[in-house]
Amino acid sequence: MTVDETPPPGSAVSGSGNGRAEQGGIANTGVINGGVNSVHVHHHYPSREGPPRPHRPLSRRQLIRAAAGMGLGVSAAAAAWWYGTSRDRAGTHSYQSAGRQVSAGDDTIWSVALGMLRGEPLAVVGHAKGTIQLWNPVVGKARSGLLTGHHQEVYGLALHGDTAVSTSVDGTLRVWDLTSDPPRSATPAAPIGGGINGVAFGTVAGKVVAVSACHEGTVRVWDPANPRRVGQVLGTTLGAPVTCIATGTAGGRVIAVTGSRNGVVRLWDVTGERLVRVLGEHTTTVWAVAVGVVNGTPIAVSGSEDGAMRRWDLTAADSAGETLMELPKAIRTIAIGEVAGRAVAVSGCDDSGVRLWDLAAGVPYGPGLTGPEHAAEALAISNLAGRPTVVSGHYDGTVWTWAL
Repeated sequence: MTVDETPPPGSAVSGSGNGRAEQGGIANTGVINGGVNSVHVHHHYPSREGPPRPHRPLSRRQLIRAAAGMGLGVSAAAAAWWYGTSRDRAGTHSYQSAGRQVSAGDDTIWSVALGMLRGEPLAVVGHAKGTIQLWNPVVGKARSGLLTGHHQEVYGLALHGDTAVSTSVDGTLRVWDLTSDPPRSATPAAPIGGGINGVAFGTVAGKVVAVSACHEGTVRVWDPANPRRVGQVLGTTLGAPVTCIATGTAGGRVIAVTGSRNGVVRLWDVTGERLVRVLGEHTTTVWAVAVGVVNGTPIAVSGSEDGAMRRWDLTAADSAGETLMELPKAIRTIAIGEVAGRAVAVSGCDDSGVRLWDLAAGVPYGPGLTGPEHAAEALAISNLAGRPTVVSGHYDGTVWTWAL
């Protein structure tokens, strides 16, 4: 199949930079969100391709907006302009901004997935040293010791019931049985060259599949019931590493959205085994994507090294996307969930800020989430213990939670 790779009119122009030497992360909500199975992952990985790309200069107006969003020392008037007016701030729902640190650690967390196991809240976290650990994020208690199997950074995690899938820089995809004590992983297929940067679940014709983003420039579909078989390439091999992936449903079909090292955001039809189209571009590496539904319309949100977060209408054939936010530092991870009946995106940035965004109104939702001193490398949001809960994993190895 021939695919037109030309960005839609009005989309951002792709840059030629390589990004900075980065760490990585993914997020996986594992929740049903307005009819889209929003099992989505976001990932960023160490640069293997050269020196950092300098950020383009921002205007004074953009810097003031960004500083207010970060909680920096800007004037009250500037902060009110960014967050305080009814036009710029959505909803009246009140939540506790201060987070709770539920774990300490010295091993960077690159991935987080949320779900339930045996009736208890479950967070699965992946570490830089290749280990995985299970947590109850509500009570802040570990549910397992360190699980071994990967020998490099765990960049991708996804949950489906009592099964987890993990992916790593070591190029393997592992399937974990969480009902065993301790959880065990099956012997994986032969490694994929360059590593696997993210993974998400979907259900095609009644069969659960895992869809992965690979550094070699492929999107692959795996059978978790047969983990020793290498995933089948979806569509064609791309000209740049695929850095992040999210899955959902649209029109009764399983779809995926991916971001790439060259800034391109693409829409895939997993059911039809094809690349649908290029949605548009960031100016450089896309580190995070998420899929959700707003007012009945399937949408995607992407975040990039260029500091921009963009929203894409997945039903519009010529949609060029809309920039929701621009920051002077890279956006590392994004998750989509629901708070007080509204679809929200939660983002993590290199400035250590964790922000909420009202996706229907296109404006910030509340004052943001506080507590961590280091960047969130992975985020997930789900309804745990009866409340929307955000769980984040950070560069310093800590895990934080917020009950919204």
